[in-house]
Amino acid sequence: MPTIEIRIKELIQFYVRTNYENYLKETSTTLIPDKDIPAIITALYTDRKDHIRIFIKESLKQLMGSEYPGDLPVLNILVSVFEDDQLCINRLIMEIKVYQEQFESK
Repeated sequence: MPTIEIRIKELIQFYVRTNYENYLKETSTTLIPDKDIPAIITALYTDRKDHIRIFIKESLKQLMGSEYPGDLPVLNILVSVFEDDQLCINRLIMEIKVYQEQFESK
């Protein structure tokens, strides 16, 4: 069974990819040019930082059911995950670039 940290990581990746795909639909594009990824990811991250915390907490409650450890432990993990905004943004930029490379190679 995955640890709560792994589940949080997977939920963040899912959230980012979903928002990425929504962005592509909204802008009627198939890929974001590499030079535009940092600005777009920074804007999305800044606009949705609070929402992603809520999404993760509520998703964990649904996924884990009675094994959910409670809001306080989850929020403590999220505080450390989101402690350094620039690190988070850089990580998301890299994830989107890798995701796009995988998409292009198909």
